[in-house]
Amino acid sequence: MSNLRKRTMSAIMALLFVSMSLPGCLSLVIGREMMEGARGAPTVSSTPTSYDLSHTFVINTSDPNLVTQVVEDKYAQIPIDYTVQNIIIIFETNMKNEDLIPDELDERRVEVRLVWCDENGANCDDSDPIYHVMADDGSYPQTRTELDRSDPKFEDGLWELTVEGRGIGWNTGVSIVDSQDSWSLRVTVMRPCLTFPETPDICTPTIELND
Repeated sequence: MSNLRKRTMSAIMALLFVSMSLPGCLSLVIGREMMEGARGAPTVSSTPTSYDLSHTFVINTSDPNLVTQVVEDKYAQIPIDYTVQNIIIIFETNMKNEDLIPDELDERRVEVRLVWCDENGANCDDSDPIYHVMADDGSYPQTRTELDRSDPKFEDGLWELTVEGRGIGWNTGVSIVDSQDSWSLRVTVMRPCLTFPETPDICTPTIELND
């Protein structure tokens, strides 16, 4: 056996031994791709899948004295499989001119719920949300929440993310009087992926390699 072949096999075996400590079936994926596909040693990294359910309230009107609270709902289904490493949630609200409306008439709020559902998006556990925030006391500062496999609620399925908001906003075309309530909700799901020397610009999620 040539020295080059010996070094190549040694590198492959070393990587296989290291990969055995990786979670789930990732070590098997690496071994299969290297041995069956005769590929070079891959680099393990992470790839994000992002969901943006942000919203800004705007009512097109020429009368800035027309203060109307409107409701907006947004919804997304998030597939969670065994390869998901963690989920990052960033949320905040910005309620403009909080003294404009008397407290007894001010119903501006934003509620976010993330619940587990089965793989078909049914049988959702609405009684025990994975993540729940009710922002109903003026502007809500930006918060970052991270969920990972150590959370007992972290189970595979087709999770349901919903956000319901009530706010005001008007657009007269005059910036000095225009004002819009808004919320920002961004969810990022992180999965491991493999980059091979032959395709350095492509990082393939390991879940796709198992198909």
